[in-house]
Amino acid sequence: MTISSRRAGRLVCPACASYGRSVPHYELLAAQERLPGRPFTDPGRTLADARVMGRMLHWLVVPSTPALRDAQDVTVVGFFGDLRGGMDHSAVYDLEADVVARLGRYAPAGLLSYYDAEIACGLHGNLVLFGTPEVPCEWHGDIVHARAVALAPSHYRCLRLHRGIIRGALLGHGHLVIKRTRYFDFGRQPAWRGLRRFE
Repeated sequence: MTISSRRAGRLVCPACASYGRSVPHYELLAAQERLPGRPFTDPGRTLADARVMGRMLHWLVVPSTPALRDAQDVTVVGFFGDLRGGMDHSAVYDLEADVVARLGRYAPAGLLSYYDAEIACGLHGNLVLFGTPEVPCEWHGDIVHARAVALAPSHYRCLRLHRGIIRGALLGHGHLVIKRTRYFDFGRQPAWRGLRRFE
């Protein structure tokens, strides 16, 4: 199944697909499989995240306007995390500010835009767009991004990390399509990890 979002908010969910192969360290989930003990993995949450990601497309930090204007077949990364209650999350917000301050250096590697927001009380999300077929290694190797990844288990109860694409011209009539989602449950050690493919 693919999960897609038009900018107008209309969602399309084509026929389901099932995957029987395993990926090391991830529990593979069928496209519509529900895990009662892990409600954050519900496919309905992915639909809701896709709607939010579609709205995020209108509020972006853009290091290069011409690159964004001319972008085709854009790689999309969406991050949604449920913050742990009763703790100070200023370290996470400080790192987000540092990431935003460094965005200009990643434009040559393919970064088109970045959006970060607290979607609702305790729900944090961001949307990153790349003009490359994959997320550039420069982004994965960034020291500030690596610190944010290292802090995640102590600040989030669970995470959903979506990877997708907007086919065609970004500023045209392309659809945001989520191709896969990785799930992380930090409520137990070692953390539970799941993977769902939608194509």
